[in-house]
Amino acid sequence: MNCSHGTNLLFVSGDKMDYIIGIDGGGTKTEGVAYSLDGQELAASKSGYGNLLINYNTAITHIDECITACKTALAGHTCKGISLGLAGSKALSKEEIKRYFYDRYQVEVGLYDDAMIAHEALLHGKDGILTIAGTGAVSIGKKDGVYEYGGGWGHLLGDEGSGYWIGLQALILLTKEHDQSRPYSSLSQTILQHVKADTIHDIKKFVYSSPKSEVASLTPLVVNQARNHTQEASDILQQAGKNLANMTLHLYTKQRFEGSCLLACKGSILTEVPEVFDVYKKACEKEIKHIQWATQRVSSAKGAYQLFMNEYK
Repeated sequence: MNCSHGTNLLFVSGDKMDYIIGIDGGGTKTEGVAYSLDGQELAASKSGYGNLLINYNTAITHIDECITACKTALAGHTCKGISLGLAGSKALSKEEIKRYFYDRYQVEVGLYDDAMIAHEALLHGKDGILTIAGTGAVSIGKKDGVYEYGGGWGHLLGDEGSGYWIGLQALILLTKEHDQSRPYSSLSQTILQHVKADTIHDIKKFVYSSPKSEVASLTPLVVNQARNHTQEASDILQQAGKNLANMTLHLYTKQRFEGSCLLACKGSILTEVPEVFDVYKKACEKEIKHIQWATQRVSSAKGAYQLFMNEYK
């Protein structure tokens, strides 16, 4: 059943049941999934970004849309808790965020950052390191119940290897070719056409007036150019893989994993661009003797549900 907010009603028993709503609020979209208390997926909904640092009020609206849509789809059943995994939440008042949702829905509220719920979902609570590379980039490691982070500083302070970083490197290449009076590479010509730049100075307007997602959207152009044997594009993707591996390896050393480690990847840059993942994988395997790769794909909302159940059971 499709509802106005993109809700899918997956299964509902005829008997009244209790459920938990898990929320995965990222920089591009928000996903809400309702789970029965034994972990069965009941309903799902999607809305716009849930990163509170992009625009707090708009992100809250998107999160509310997902929660409301799930509750509407499960009318007659009882929501016992809401578990929020939100990008940007570490930089804001945790109590203020939890209070808002408690006041609005009158149920227990759990709050975690988006990397933590992804780690829980993909590594199933086990020790190991998850590296996420989408629009942004971050690594999160868990060992003996302690979480540590690498990267995740945002596009101004870091995010090396992310989709934003890849797009930005292509734009920087273009400016350097212009300043040094070098012929524009095939990659640069493609970028100029894509952003509909009448002059080179339109690039500056594009970068400083566009959301992060627009800069990150240049990544497929870089990938296509690399596959057409454009060296400049290949160099950018290889460096992205090395940057992401460095984040993972720094956590491996910092948390003193010894000998073996469970690793997982999430985000389109690592899961859909083999030119990046192959470099990343090779660099990790060079430094870590025994790697077990977690390859199962699970919604991060399931991690939000599981962390909530662990904390409030």
